[in-house]
Amino acid sequence: MKRIVWCGILPLILWGLVACAPGKSDREESARLYAEAVSRLDGDGVTIADCLAAQELLEQAIEADDENIDVYFGKVLNELNLWRPDSAYQTATTAIEKIGPDGQNRLKAYFYTVKGFIAYDRGDEADARVQLSEALALYDSYLKEEPANMDYLLNKAVLLAGLEGKKAASSFIVGLPLNAADKQMLNESLAGFEAGQFGETWRAKHEALVAAGESAHQEAPDTVTPITQP
Repeated sequence: MKRIVWCGILPLILWGLVACAPGKSDREESARLYAEAVSRLDGDGVTIADCLAAQELLEQAIEADDENIDVYFGKVLNELNLWRPDSAYQTATTAIEKIGPDGQNRLKAYFYTVKGFIAYDRGDEADARVQLSEALALYDSYLKEEPANMDYLLNKAVLLAGLEGKKAASSFIVGLPLNAADKQMLNESLAGFEAGQFGETWRAKHEALVAAGESAHQEAPDTVTPITQP
């Protein structure tokens, strides 16, 4: 399946003090740490040790600037590489809180999607529907501005499949004002999607990364999901 923008609400801890906005040096340090984490997960031969090292860098990047939404995006992906679904759910939740109810950062839909599929993997269908419905509403709003955005169309189709089944997603694709080639691409991408495979897929990736670390003399499989913006 092609790239899916996946999406995450934890209560905020009230400290009683209003934190100052990060200064330029803090923002720069956060960006530097994020870039270093990305480099750890770039290319072939990535192992679980690289993911653990990247995780430390991502946590430091958030400490330097906890408003840097890109870092939350990378942290969620890396926590899935490490197969820490509870942490990924919490990180996605915090990111949504940081963006806020009126925030325009389009990673918000990704965070809701991640939360939804983690809930699905947990067997919590009610929560899964809440989170995926939030993501779907956001993609509907994005498509009003960019009706021909293929990533958004694919993501909407995937969410419809998760919420209403593949028949509903296929009907959505049929009704799109697209050429035959684009509709075929969307249908082919959708054909490889199964909501129940989310956890299975990420667990398999995690196990491969662990195996790569234990077999350093062999070429590590390229199973890590690198940090790239959706």
